[in-house]
Amino acid sequence: MRRIVLLCSAGVSTSLLVRKMEEEAARQGYDCSVSFFPIAEAGSAVQLADVLMLAPQAKHQLGELKVRYPKVHFDVIPEKLYGEMDAPAILDLAQKAAGDY
Repeated sequence: MRRIVLLCSAGVSTSLLVRKMEEEAARQGYDCSVSFFPIAEAGSAVQLADVLMLAPQAKHQLGELKVRYPKVHFDVIPEKLYGEMDAPAILDLAQKAAGDY
């Protein structure tokens, strides 16, 4: 099972995105779990993640996270996809970041 963790600033809209991504994964038959953590808890999140997806407001921390956690796959969710809560496209990004295709 692939473990996808979203990192964000506050979590209000991200919790909705998590649910939408879980629904999309079930529709696709993609075996994964999706959760979210505030960016301040990245150290805890990395313990539970195969892929960390950063919300647009956290993208400035991508470089530092890649250095601190070189074995974890990262990507940034584009603002447009995040704003539209485009779960299929964001799940696709996570799958690509994980090397699933």
